[in-house]
Amino acid sequence: MQYLKQKKKELSFIFICFLVMGLACLLLYQPLMDILKDPQVLRTQLQSYGIGGQLLLIGIMTLQVVFVFLPGEIIEIMAGFIYGPIVGMIICMIGSAVGSSIIYLFVKKCGIRFIDKLIGLDKVNEVEFLKNKEKRNILCFIIFFIPGTPKDIMTYFIPLTDMKLSTFLFITTIARIPSIITSTIGGHAIGVENYIFSIIVFVITAIVSLIGIYIYRKITTKKEIGYNL
Repeated sequence: MQYLKQKKKELSFIFICFLVMGLACLLLYQPLMDILKDPQVLRTQLQSYGIGGQLLLIGIMTLQVVFVFLPGEIIEIMAGFIYGPIVGMIICMIGSAVGSSIIYLFVKKCGIRFIDKLIGLDKVNEVEFLKNKEKRNILCFIIFFIPGTPKDIMTYFIPLTDMKLSTFLFITTIARIPSIITSTIGGHAIGVENYIFSIIVFVITAIVSLIGIYIYRKITTKKEIGYNL
């Protein structure tokens, strides 16, 4: 009886979270599409809000990490376009850290059953290195360091291990810097109409991303890693 009550609470919690996720996506989708059609309007509006505009962009970045409803690079470019490469990078790093913390605590509470329903254990079982404590930290750093790797999905897998929240945040925050700064630099270049430089930045990033995808495929396997329901 106690077991059924516990499972009912878990299912209710998961349902509420999915409901919030759905509502957030519905509320943000159209405004984001309107913004992307006319980015100059966005820049003027957010800059007029002062620190409130920066907090809003941090919130959007947080939602992106948690819900993965929009590629993070788009928001990073947007941040650089509006606030410049350095402030834009800080905004994105804060949003990423907050989003990653939410995911970590959420997965720790709900456990492997939630991941199975959300993503599927077959995806988790492809990432064999997670069970290797000696290599796990450095490989996680590499994945978050290189553009093109599935960082946001990895944030749901790592809390299944015994990695501490502080270690998780340190690795993911520091490793994201090169990827974020290249996007914010490219966004800033667009903002000052230096289109040739922005194209060069994005082409280099695309090449590095392809290399990153290759590396990710090399360090992950389809062997079982022992996660059970």
